[in-house]
Amino acid sequence: MLPELPVDRVINQILDGLRSECNLVLEAPPGAGKTTRVPPALLQIDGQHVLVLEPRRIAARMAARRVAQELGEHLGDTVGYQVRFEDVGGPKTRLRFLTEGVLTRRLIANPQLRGVGTVILDEFHERHLDADVALALLRRLQKTSRPDLRLVVMSATLEAAPISEYLATSK
Repeated sequence: MLPELPVDRVINQILDGLRSECNLVLEAPPGAGKTTRVPPALLQIDGQHVLVLEPRRIAARMAARRVAQELGEHLGDTVGYQVRFEDVGGPKTRLRFLTEGVLTRRLIANPQLRGVGTVILDEFHERHLDADVALALLRRLQKTSRPDLRLVVMSATLEAAPISEYLATSK
């Protein structure tokens, strides 16, 4: 049995919100469970893959390990990660933690992100050029050929209003 984290109390609201709207900004304090509880919950929405962008390679590796552990699985089963020169996953992997550079390469290889239902930009308060470019590319994809693509921006300290306004569904 996993200890309850604050975000567990709103997981159903998050899922309901993303079933009706394609974008969500989630601001919660450190330790609330954003990174470990929200991504696996989103696997329930549509059966597609969920990508979680982390600002650093170590964060991607550690988050994937923790989520796999919480699911009682081996890393590389449902949950994996991909960073430069390292890809841990397999044919059953549906939740993948990765860095922005890896996402950029995925967008070049698969410009429509076929098979991906949700992209989460985690720790977005650690603003840097790669994260901003990733958000802009994903939003453009969403506004053009993938209106079904869900975007979730998560942060502990981010001013949510400007990002929410940017992600507003009206074009």
